[in-house]
Amino acid sequence: MVTKALQRNRKPRGKPWGAIALFLGPVMVYYAIFVVYPLLATIYYSFHNISPVGGKLVTTFVEFQNFKDLFSDRIFRLAVRNTAVWGLVGPTIEMLTATTLAFLVYFKVPLHRFYRTAWFTPILVSGVIVGLVFRWMFNVDWGLLNATLRAVGLDVLALNWLGRRDTPLWVVIFVHYWATFGYSFVLLLAGLTAIPAQLLEAAKIDGASTVQAIFKVMLPLLRPTFVTVLILSFMGKMRSFNVVWVLTNGGPMHFSETVATYVQKRAFGWGSLDLGYPSAMAVSWFGVVMVSVGLINRWLRHRVD
Repeated sequence: MVTKALQRNRKPRGKPWGAIALFLGPVMVYYAIFVVYPLLATIYYSFHNISPVGGKLVTTFVEFQNFKDLFSDRIFRLAVRNTAVWGLVGPTIEMLTATTLAFLVYFKVPLHRFYRTAWFTPILVSGVIVGLVFRWMFNVDWGLLNATLRAVGLDVLALNWLGRRDTPLWVVIFVHYWATFGYSFVLLLAGLTAIPAQLLEAAKIDGASTVQAIFKVMLPLLRPTFVTVLILSFMGKMRSFNVVWVLTNGGPMHFSETVATYVQKRAFGWGSLDLGYPSAMAVSWFGVVMVSVGLINRWLRHRVD
């Protein structure tokens, strides 16, 4: 009876709105100012033309004209092609390398502790520093790569890596891969570590070899992690800026230009003061990336299921 009386008198406790506001409030304010507002402003400017008139910036509504101009922009088409190639080649080699290295460390090959640290270390270096170092290494006259090739008698292979039309994009892809594959490696290694050891033991008891256990047990269980890491790698390539900007600045003649670097040039580098056209580029590419991520996720998740 006493218990029932206490239950009747007990008032339902509401949610601690004060604590929720205290912890989430600053984060939401930050998100609104630095994420939501810039996104909405970019969408707004993409439908306008901004030009200086009488010492003032005048905003004119131009409907979809900025988006129509994208189709006739040769540099934008070249930047899209370069970024698409990067988005296809970059994640492919990164995932193959990161997955292989994650398995090597998981099975504790000799010096595996050193490898785990060494392969992750590049991700800790700033992209600007990475770009500067590799820009020196690929210098045509005194760079480490060409100096080494000349020292071993391979002068014919000592190229102007950053000054040709066919090599700068591949140099950018390689440098960014070197700087970021450690992140994918660590995430995949964490995914492997989360696989119950009892499953491997059961597979070995059933007569499976190590190779069979990898392909029949571990890789299927690693697929959800693999999908997530692949999407993160793809999105990283689509928005990469600092390595390209420092290494080649999109040159020569825009042959290593990406959408991110071209947007920056049109918005701030060329002194046009018109944020409308680069905003249209940014909005269009944002849509392309989101659709691509959705298709990749749906296709891979369907295969996993």
